[in-house]
Amino acid sequence: MTAARSGDRESLRTERLLPASPTTVFAWWTTPRLMSAWLSPTGKAEVTADVRVGGRFRLTMIGDGSRIEHNGEYLEVDPPRRLTFTWISDYTGDSPSRVTVELEPADENTRLILMHEQLPAGEVLAHEGGWGSILDNLAHSLRALARTPSHGSS
Repeated sequence: MTAARSGDRESLRTERLLPASPTTVFAWWTTPRLMSAWLSPTGKAEVTADVRVGGRFRLTMIGDGSRIEHNGEYLEVDPPRRLTFTWISDYTGDSPSRVTVELEPADENTRLILMHEQLPAGEVLAHEGGWGSILDNLAHSLRALARTPSHGSS
């Protein structure tokens, strides 16, 4: 992961090679039932999502005895290539931060590039750890999917 600073706001960037096609990975980012399985650093998540430009999502991360609420609005939905949304929680300050997920084919895999921008100063390390665990969960879920005898793209 890399971090950058612009004034009192910071950003982070991370990449992962995931064992699935961009179409499959995009489905795991946009289907609430699938998102619930991996979109929390620990435990599980409750997710509702209206995945369209201007649509909103609500994510509750549940684990380690806590419930952390997040919500946001989809700014760009370009399947299976790119997804951009605002990210609002108690840890992102008074104004929304912004997450962009880019998916690039890499042989039979997908290179995921995640940018989380406009984070309050001092929150990058916590978000680096959180996104790292979340993306590990996604990779694990996709590997498990690949091991099942018959799997589709969602």
